[in-house]
Amino acid sequence: MISDEKLALHNCDKEPVHIPGRIQSFAAVVAFEIISGEVKYLSDNLATMFPDLPSPQLGMSLETLFVDRPIIHAIRGSLGLPTIKTTRDRIGVFEMAGHSVDVSVFEVDGMAVVELEPADRHAREVVSSVATVRAMLSVLETGRGLTPLLDSAVNSLRHATGFDRVMAYRFLQNDEGEVVSEAKGPGIESFLGLRYPAFDIPLQVRQIMLRAPFRLIQDIHDPHSSIIRESDVPRLDLTLSHLRGVSPIHIEYLENMGVYSTMNISIIVRGKLWGIFAFHHYRKRRLGPDRRSICELFGQLVSMQIYQELEQLSLARRQRTQSIMSALKTSGNSIEEIFPQLAMEFADIVRANGAALVSADDVSAFGETPDENAIRLISEMSQDNVFYLDSLSSTIAGNASNLRKTAGALVVRLDDEQSVLFFRDEIIHEVRWAGSPKKNLTLGANGPRLSPRGSFGEYKESVEGLCDPWREGDVTAANEICRDIFRLAYPASRQVNREWEKQKRYQDLLIAELNHRVRNTLALTHSIIRQTESSESSLSTYVNALERRIATLAQAHDLIGGSGLQWARIEDLVVTELRPFENLHTIVSSRGPAIAVRADVAPIVSLLIHELTSNAAKHGALSPDGKSLDVCWEMDGGGVSIRWKEVLGSPIEQPTSRGFGLALIERAVPYECDGKSSISFEGNELNVHFWLPGSAIQHLSKSDVRKRKVKPPAELDSNRKLGLKTVLIVEDNMILAMEMEKMLAELGSVESDAHSDPETAAEAIDRIEFDAAVLDINLGSSDSFGLARILLKKQVPFVFVSGYDSSYVIPDELLAINRLTKPVTKAALAVALEAAHREIL
Repeated sequence: MISDEKLALHNCDKEPVHIPGRIQSFAAVVAFEIISGEVKYLSDNLATMFPDLPSPQLGMSLETLFVDRPIIHAIRGSLGLPTIKTTRDRIGVFEMAGHSVDVSVFEVDGMAVVELEPADRHAREVVSSVATVRAMLSVLETGRGLTPLLDSAVNSLRHATGFDRVMAYRFLQNDEGEVVSEAKGPGIESFLGLRYPAFDIPLQVRQIMLRAPFRLIQDIHDPHSSIIRESDVPRLDLTLSHLRGVSPIHIEYLENMGVYSTMNISIIVRGKLWGIFAFHHYRKRRLGPDRRSICELFGQLVSMQIYQELEQLSLARRQRTQSIMSALKTSGNSIEEIFPQLAMEFADIVRANGAALVSADDVSAFGETPDENAIRLISEMSQDNVFYLDSLSSTIAGNASNLRKTAGALVVRLDDEQSVLFFRDEIIHEVRWAGSPKKNLTLGANGPRLSPRGSFGEYKESVEGLCDPWREGDVTAANEICRDIFRLAYPASRQVNREWEKQKRYQDLLIAELNHRVRNTLALTHSIIRQTESSESSLSTYVNALERRIATLAQAHDLIGGSGLQWARIEDLVVTELRPFENLHTIVSSRGPAIAVRADVAPIVSLLIHELTSNAAKHGALSPDGKSLDVCWEMDGGGVSIRWKEVLGSPIEQPTSRGFGLALIERAVPYECDGKSSISFEGNELNVHFWLPGSAIQHLSKSDVRKRKVKPPAELDSNRKLGLKTVLIVEDNMILAMEMEKMLAELGSVESDAHSDPETAAEAIDRIEFDAAVLDINLGSSDSFGLARILLKKQVPFVFVSGYDSSYVIPDELLAINRLTKPVTKAALAVALEAAHREIL
């Protein structure tokens, strides 16, 4: 029978906090069905907050509600973003019915959820906020460990926001939390070092924190506004909303703490919730949209830096392990002979007090360990290859006396008969809780639940029977140690051993190179952040420009990764940037030999091309006034010359100020690449030339010249069907294949046939008459080019899809096939398939 306590925890974890049915009243919400444009949800404060709007009501169209066309255009454009289902997009400030309004949007369950927040008071914050983000980043303490980094981060956040207290709160292995850094105002009680029980932040709330990294509660006494909906539609999912209504239980919790306003920013590392920045204020406080955006961006950058610090610790452990293994001259001995020489050194790396090797008929123990019977019992407690326990006494209570000083164990299986165990002694220590961690049970209409704790004063508890908790880095280090021992003891042959040593040296080189590049990338990102600030006039343009530039860096690194971590093709850097503009009448030419640039040079070249493309889209050849754009590169003086020529329909006005793009062209190539650069404005032409030395490039193969007149694709009507009966999908990612099936079904496909490998797909082509096909280029260790040739012979229209098509040189006979880049939108897929069908006809 389930106890009341477990049932209460279960009820707490089931509370539907993501669908509260209400929002905080400082803004309003409208949600409409994306396909029909019909309004399905309204907050009841919309009419009073914006009285000049047409009388809002359910069932009306978005165009009827919002007579201001720029808002509709911006909302619809935002819905085309590949991240709109996972990230709230702040699209800017607009004039709406006589009011300045800050607009944000996200998509959930086929609905576009639009948040409308009065912006007149917050517009004045823009200049100071832009300066703030620069100052916050400049004072981060990096490269010295987690504590200085977090201390500087919470201090910056407190100064930027004005909250009474800002804390860095780290989650422990058991989901409890501990305040590891704090910045507070004078006279404010300190929470530094205090522990919080796991039930203070229920499971479903932690899951929301992972999906939506920002949360604001401006006033715990806010009356809230209800979400109006028709009776036959479900409650609106507000997981991604900044306005989500607050659980009454959480309000009670904050009241007991004396906090009136609070804010949280998630710290996400390796895709997991590592911790949060928690903000407390003892009066009503709300940050404007600009400040919230700055804090959210700052939290993401700090999360990246925390990851870097953790990787540095992991790398230091690995280097020490490799040093010990290299110093061991023996080779080919048994594990029983090797282990005694290394046991205590490896135990020190894993931060253990003792170690043991267990085989079928022997136990070898070193340092502080349990007795032999307990060691063997612990090794047999699980069949998992790796497992650990922080409290052995609670697990093997009948044998507690055999544990001696030991409280915890980490077990790694070498094979079916041998295991290596690491042990940690018991640590009897006081835990400083923020109030008593005792659960308060109350009986309500839905059964027992946990009521919020009423006291948060320091509560000390003596803890026994536990070791210092094993962390992810300990498990990783133990795994690598055991793997190296096994390989040293059992080389298959002298040749295999030599090959292993060669691969190990290469791996170490790659790790060192990766570490170097990560540091360089962070430095380059920091520089971009500073330079972007000086060239943008508002926070919204600043954030948009910054996101685009960081995305360009990511694209450059994807291209490098696809080429073996060494080179990126110039053609790929150019085509990646120009591909989004292939819906224009402008004549676009790109040509040149197959030349690649060095990995450390690629981000700079990629940024140069991105800035030129962005400028061309705003003012140049890719704007409505544009005539042609020609990009060419050729070997020149032992290096490579890259020329960018734009022709417009009218004379070009020379810029009166030097923005980020011009500064990058004039300074980055000479400074970062030891090259030369120039830019000239002549009548209706813009000419940019930069030269890279031979040391920065590599000549790969013969020239591949491409020239094309790009035609605008047909518009996609939301209700239009393509009339496809059967479509072949070749995709080795199950989730993406399912998403593609769904997309094709919405486009009218009666049946989709998905395959993950070329062999079964080829068999399907022989058996089934397909109307069309969608082929992922990269299929694990193979590709889909063979399938493409078969489909060409059968005259089946198809398109390629790729997440990083720079990894492959497309065969000449397949160069004309349309390629879509993941994530694929339904509109892009429809246009590409229609174009492929027309070409077959």
